[in-house]
Amino acid sequence: MEKLIPVELLERYINGECTEAEIASVKRWYHSFEYDDDHVSGMSLFEEKELEERIYNHILLKIGHPAGEEVTVTPKSYSILRKWYSITAAAVLLFAGLLVLYKNQENKMLLAADSGSSQLVSITNNSGQIYKVTLPDNSAVWLSPNSKLSYPGIFGSKSRNVSISGECFFEVTKNPQHPFIINSRSIITKVWGTSFLVNDNDKSNMAEVSVLTGKVSVSRKKSKNSKQISTSPEKDEVMLYPHQKVIYLVDQQILKPEVTVDEPTLQIWKRVDLSFDNKQLREIVPVLNAKFHAHIKITNDRLNRYILNADMAGFNLPDVLEALKKSLNINYEIKNNGIDLE
Repeated sequence: MEKLIPVELLERYINGECTEAEIASVKRWYHSFEYDDDHVSGMSLFEEKELEERIYNHILLKIGHPAGEEVTVTPKSYSILRKWYSITAAAVLLFAGLLVLYKNQENKMLLAADSGSSQLVSITNNSGQIYKVTLPDNSAVWLSPNSKLSYPGIFGSKSRNVSISGECFFEVTKNPQHPFIINSRSIITKVWGTSFLVNDNDKSNMAEVSVLTGKVSVSRKKSKNSKQISTSPEKDEVMLYPHQKVIYLVDQQILKPEVTVDEPTLQIWKRVDLSFDNKQLREIVPVLNAKFHAHIKITNDRLNRYILNADMAGFNLPDVLEALKKSLNINYEIKNNGIDLE
């Protein structure tokens, strides 16, 4: 492989602004990867997506924004990321360049991120899509539209504390020595390594927590300004296990446990194994609707003819939607409890 070329040159190549000599230089550099380990050719679609999230989160949250600044996710910010995964050869070239630079600079980026670790990271999802965030302990949080998440650059020594508003789905990394605690408007949710959904916002008279796997405990918040949260179970906490949920009635200050066999709001978060071998999108959508009990529709007829060849082992529906965005260069928006592909 020839020595690295500047990312600025790759960007000019993408935008068609290179001279003939620069175009030749880029092509020569690109073809020098033929016999090298490119770090991605052997990855599965899931592994590529995870790597991209790590790169994007480091750049967006740690490098591109001052420590403590709130990040707002909008449809425009999604379009920037989609350019990286365009199915054109030029976009693949740009990603390859960014990946190589990332591999060489990863330690420096991590050190730069840690320098602002005491600061709070706040993310607001103002887009019509689901936005995924990877936390410092590798736990994952998916923010539904109009939701907000705040967390420290590095978790404390006794517990892992985050704050949310709106609806967020969590997959929490197990660490019994450091409980994971979610502080929302009216309830406190303590996690012992699990996946679950929390919905608590200022526009509703109730909050709820539904468990997909593992167990959580939920208690009502003593006061809005309470900062001291016990890491041990308390007498008024409700313990939840898979297929259980609790509803908190804000005006009555009552926690009501319920048993749910197939909670509709949890279906899209179930991880399933999917594989599509040169299937048109018109054939894929009915499979997704059946698997996830979803309401996906194609709003642009030309998308019906798009063909996908992919192994999506262990994907939930938001993972699938992200894969469709990147591999087929299509978009989606959540509308009226349904999902429009456009």
